[in-house]
Amino acid sequence: MADVLLGEVELDTSPIPDRCIRELREATIRKDGCVWRIHKNDADPFPSNPHAHNVESGLKLNLETGELYLRANPTGKSVSKKDLAAILSQAVDKGIGIPSAWL
Repeated sequence: MADVLLGEVELDTSPIPDRCIRELREATIRKDGCVWRIHKNDADPFPSNPHAHNVESGLKLNLETGELYLRANPTGKSVSKKDLAAILSQAVDKGIGIPSAWL
């Protein structure tokens, strides 16, 4: 059975005690009001592994190239290099394993 996201709760501060062991399975990246989700064990590694899903539009973002896809179809559009760098930086800050060649 696939994981199903039921909702999202965001707190100003984490209730998890310092130095508590954690396992990152999903991260949410917010950039200029746009929300991207990156899953650790996404069942579909296309278009990159890892890649990001836009919450509002359903677009997928190739985190290596910045190219955008709707399902498996290329849109012919990409996010700017500046925006891709900001998304990757936030992902790294959240502990997501991003290949060093992409940074």
